[in-house]
Amino acid sequence: MSGKDVLEKYWHWVFLCAAIIISLYLRIVNPWDSVFVSWMGVRFSGNDPWYYYRLVENCLANFPNRIWFDSFTYYPYGTYVHFGPFLVYLSAILSLIGGANSPEEVRSILAFVPAIAGTLLVFPVYLFTKEAFNKKAGVIAALLVVMIPGQLLHRSVLGFNDHHIWEVFWTVSALALFVYSINSWRGKEPHENIKDIKKIILPILTGLALGFYLLSWAPGFILALILVGYIFLVSVLKNYLDAEIENIYYIGTITFLTASIVYLPFSFKRPDLVSAHYSPFQLLILLSSVAMVLVFHSLAIFEKREYFGKFSTKNKHIFPISIIVILGIIASIISITFPNFINLILRIVHVVQPKGGALTVAEIQPFFSQMGEFSLAPAWGNFSITFFFAIPGMLFVAYKLFKERKNIHLLVMLWGVLMLIALAGQNRFAYYFGAVSAIFAATITDAILCRLKFYDVFTNYLTMGSESFKKVGTLKIATSLLVILLLFYPTFNDSNFQSKFAGGGMNKNWYDALVWMNENTPGKEFYDEYLLHDYPPRTSDVYQYPNETYGVMSWWDYGHWITAIAHRMPNANPFQQGIGNKYNEKPGAAPFFTAFNESEANAIADELGVKYVVSDVEMATGKFYAMATWAEGTLEEAGSIYYAGQGYVYSTPDGRIGIAPSQFQMPQNSQLITIMNVPSENYYNTMEARLHIFDGFGLKNYRLLYESKSTNTIEILYRLVYNNFYSQTLGYPPINATPTGYVKVFEYVPGAKITGKVSNDTEPNEPIILNLIIQTNQDRVYNYAQVTEPVNGTYSFTVPYAQETKYPVKPVSPYYVSIGNTTKTISITDDDVLNGNTITLDLT
Repeated sequence: MSGKDVLEKYWHWVFLCAAIIISLYLRIVNPWDSVFVSWMGVRFSGNDPWYYYRLVENCLANFPNRIWFDSFTYYPYGTYVHFGPFLVYLSAILSLIGGANSPEEVRSILAFVPAIAGTLLVFPVYLFTKEAFNKKAGVIAALLVVMIPGQLLHRSVLGFNDHHIWEVFWTVSALALFVYSINSWRGKEPHENIKDIKKIILPILTGLALGFYLLSWAPGFILALILVGYIFLVSVLKNYLDAEIENIYYIGTITFLTASIVYLPFSFKRPDLVSAHYSPFQLLILLSSVAMVLVFHSLAIFEKREYFGKFSTKNKHIFPISIIVILGIIASIISITFPNFINLILRIVHVVQPKGGALTVAEIQPFFSQMGEFSLAPAWGNFSITFFFAIPGMLFVAYKLFKERKNIHLLVMLWGVLMLIALAGQNRFAYYFGAVSAIFAATITDAILCRLKFYDVFTNYLTMGSESFKKVGTLKIATSLLVILLLFYPTFNDSNFQSKFAGGGMNKNWYDALVWMNENTPGKEFYDEYLLHDYPPRTSDVYQYPNETYGVMSWWDYGHWITAIAHRMPNANPFQQGIGNKYNEKPGAAPFFTAFNESEANAIADELGVKYVVSDVEMATGKFYAMATWAEGTLEEAGSIYYAGQGYVYSTPDGRIGIAPSQFQMPQNSQLITIMNVPSENYYNTMEARLHIFDGFGLKNYRLLYESKSTNTIEILYRLVYNNFYSQTLGYPPINATPTGYVKVFEYVPGAKITGKVSNDTEPNEPIILNLIIQTNQDRVYNYAQVTEPVNGTYSFTVPYAQETKYPVKPVSPYYVSIGNTTKTISITDDDVLNGNTITLDLT
């Protein structure tokens, strides 16, 4: 083999290796310092990687078994786990191979898994693009896909051990192997290909990839429907395409049968038909796909044998009509046998129609909508300039399909267009479209370079030397280099910048608070052990928990952190479970934190078994609109109830910060800092505001146990709004315009009852005031108070704090109870607070 032949055969490996090096640099080197941190070791990104860690930890304790029902989250119901087995077992096996013997060692191994997946994506993207178009386009796509910024990058960096990158990897792998199978089988009859082990292994590998896709993400059945749709279109358009249709029928049948076998062991982990969990639904989809391909094949045989001619001399449309009719019959039979089956498929349409509280979830929001208006800014942020190459690339591939009529181009277009529709519907599909963008951008770029004869320079260099440059021409070479620079430079530059900040998620305040909760709230030994149990599924609406269990109420964003680090049971979690609402009176986190009085919140806490409440400054400020939207049902309703309009935050020359209703009402010579949505009076009546902004002032059954350090100054603005606009009407005294703990842990307690008699000459409406000075573990001091009036010569307070307590937040004074000129003091114990004891203190 000559040097030219070797170069022609293996040149692409130079670029594939370069793509691997670039990928490892972006995914491991850049985010390293933000993932491996001194204060917690390995810091996983986001939320779901922490839940995967929880599943892997449980799997290692019970290997080879893993849990499919988890009673450790969505307390007090528990939940069927929809996270697939692929990543759990891959992570567990890698931990065993790596000899990980501690949680820290397990997390260290898991941190590298997504970066490996993102790097391996080079190969299926190259193969798919090469088989659909050519090797040069494949190389360009492989280089691009590792540089795509945005979600594809963020979900494949060090520390983001989630199934998302594996979804993309197995999707593209299945498509690449499917196309490779079609190309490899071309030119021979199906019975010949089946006898060739090298040929038959390809659709089997395709089925394995499709099966692993389903084991990574249960809704991956959508890919099976796309492939069936492609086979249907090829069947209908076979006279207009270059398809060897019988080979495609065999490849499709083998693919779906193999995927069915791969999925079968996990198909009854949830007994009912559910599209998002490991249920028989996906197996029915795969088997139905086999049946549909067999129907297509049978009808093709009937047509080939001219059976349709017996029914019509004009049989041009009989074949597609027959397919549609038979599919309708099959769908009718399935819908009668499994009434919910068709509805589950039709729910795919909902990806383009997110509503209500779902619109507050970042990954569910419409991709091209910025503040309700169309914008291409998200396209640049997630794909850089590749998106603006990819859309013309789609048009170019559509042109090639029309011009060349290659059936493989039909599959590429079908997948690309459907992914674009999904992207427009939900932001989360941007990580899928990253691969789509790379492939279509590579295709149009390759076409441009071919048009400019750029490749001829290198093809002819070995024989012509520098003359090859002259033959192509300086202008064409310069234009080609400009196109390459225009495509790759901003793409790499954006991903290089983003990857430096892509790692890590939880901040130190949350980590410290959850470690404190693990070590200082009741049941540590019980929970540490119970976390590793293999639980039976629930048999009723409420799971039968051991008596020691209790719930931790926080916003759903933080549920997995509470499970994985604090080893406690959250009432709400990032599966969007336990959120609840007000409009349907469904108990949960949203109606709890937006409750306008303590008794309303207590009713929810009692129903859900809440013992602790965890709040952070984000819940009290920026994330509050999400809680309000889930509670009320729409963004508009939440805005009208909990917000009063815009406010202008300013600073005066002497350094004071204030808020004015309009820019014209700002003091003279003051400087505008920012414009904010001003909370309404209703906001300051909510439980979230009373807990976090007012430190539980006046609440009878909630006591602060722990607060982290204060690192967020936005809380100052919310305190200023209260002092400036509402302190005269709400009845709470003005509060210090300073930030408090970023994370606060409260305990829900029965409270001790302080009661007694008042003097006979006391006026009926004379206020009785209870005061208490509290110091937190951060040495912050604040005042707790309640006010009541005598009834029939007696009074009573229910109070949550105890002078004799083990917790770091504690009173530094006795309770002062005052009426008129009479003031008395009293101290109580934790037993009094936890048991609801009554203590008598007469004010006579």
